[in-house]
Amino acid sequence: MDTPATVPPELKKEIADALLHLRPAHERRREYVLELLATVLLALATVGSAWTAYQSTRWSGDQSFQYSKANALRAESVRASTTMALLVEIDTSLFESWADAWTDGDSQRLDFYERRFREEFRPAFEAWRAEATRPGEAPEGTPFTRPEYHPATLDKSRELAAEAEKAFEQARQSNQNGDNFTFCVVLFASVLFFAGVSTKLLHPSLKIALLALAGVMMVVATLYMFSLPQNIGFRIQ
Repeated sequence: MDTPATVPPELKKEIADALLHLRPAHERRREYVLELLATVLLALATVGSAWTAYQSTRWSGDQSFQYSKANALRAESVRASTTMALLVEIDTSLFESWADAWTDGDSQRLDFYERRFREEFRPAFEAWRAEATRPGEAPEGTPFTRPEYHPATLDKSRELAAEAEKAFEQARQSNQNGDNFTFCVVLFASVLFFAGVSTKLLHPSLKIALLALAGVMMVVATLYMFSLPQNIGFRIQ
């Protein structure tokens, strides 16, 4: 059995072009406008897809950077807090030894321990001693509850913890920005799909409907894209 001969694509195109020229002028003009509109939408959607994909990648990289920064700052905060705990333990141990010497009335040991107090502890100790109502009497409480007792490493630990929290929030925002730009990629891809399909349809009404849908999605995607923070790739320290 003989198989039917296939029509070469070039011949199909020539036949389609010939049929197009046989149509009335207003139909040819409408076809030209629709093809031009589809081409413009395809070009703009391609550029938009490329830019939003780049932005999504940039924000994902910034997210990783901020998370790493937050982890490093938290580690530094923990080290500063550990150092503070060790210094407080030293102050506590020396003060307990001083209190034992005070109880025993050993002035030599008292002088020995007082000369070994840390400089951060000394103002609180002297303010505590000044609260004594009578000479030779120990005041109420301890120097550690005095406002003068404030280890410097405590401020450093809190400062590092606050910076870590700020970096973590920036990482979360970068992650959200990346997700938003990924959604933009989906919108532009939808524009590419509908505009591309419209070029394959012969019925004018269907072609106009798909191009209208692609146009609306193009406007929505563009407005949404420009409403997002843009990461152009330069970091100013």
